[in-house]
Amino acid sequence: MKANKFIVIVAALFIVHYALPAGAASTVNAANKYAYAANLGWMDWRGDINNGAMIGEYVCSGYLYAGNVGWINLGSGSPANNIQYQNNSGSDFGVNQDGQGNLRGYAYGANIGWLNFENTGAPKVDLQTGIISGYVWSANCGWISLSNAVAYVQTDAFAAGADSNNDGIADAWELLHFGTLNIDPNADPDNDGMSNLEEYLAGTDPNNALDVLQVKTGSFGFNGTTVTLTWGSVPTRQYYIQKTPDLATPWVDSGLGLISSDGATTTRVFTDTPAPTRF
Repeated sequence: MKANKFIVIVAALFIVHYALPAGAASTVNAANKYAYAANLGWMDWRGDINNGAMIGEYVCSGYLYAGNVGWINLGSGSPANNIQYQNNSGSDFGVNQDGQGNLRGYAYGANIGWLNFENTGAPKVDLQTGIISGYVWSANCGWISLSNAVAYVQTDAFAAGADSNNDGIADAWELLHFGTLNIDPNADPDNDGMSNLEEYLAGTDPNNALDVLQVKTGSFGFNGTTVTLTWGSVPTRQYYIQKTPDLATPWVDSGLGLISSDGATTTRVFTDTPAPTRF
């Protein structure tokens, strides 16, 4: 019998990962868009759609709208260091997303002042479902709940970070790993077999040959009926395992769907029908 082979496919962030130009439509779900505060009432994260909240892979931007206090700014989408807001001045404030879904920083409304996305309230977006949970603190209005039994806020996607040189890699990632935007997306600086673009999509370190998306171990039952795979993973990414009986047939999901990382490695088991070959 020929050996069974499987491919682990990385899904960059979750659901859909796409670039949005300034002023583009909100990423927030059309139905699930409301937060609530006892002293403030309902807060609409989608706003008028074109100016609503955008949840990004590095920063958030756009506006929230509350009938009692008006528009609240999540940030410009253009932090001073081109990576994340430093929240150290009125010109460089906003809410950051740390890659694991944690939302931290400050939003601002002219009629309400600063809204603090901080550790106590633990505001967070689930990378798999897009549902935002936790609380935001307002000194003037108290705690704002992002999810409750009646309503919650959900993003349909993460907006890709700014890519000023159109090389498919977010500027923030290039600056964090190389300190410059002048990199070759097809280069492999750590010689681990993955290009800079592939490392960006996988969430791995392009300067560390040991940090690479690959299957580490695999075991297979008779005729490939049971498969156990372990691969290197990171908490900032979700994964699919895809399969096909031969390379002329389209790839399909293993049946496990979108898989969250277990940590430095992830292991999953699935079963299938007997087959002489399978990839």
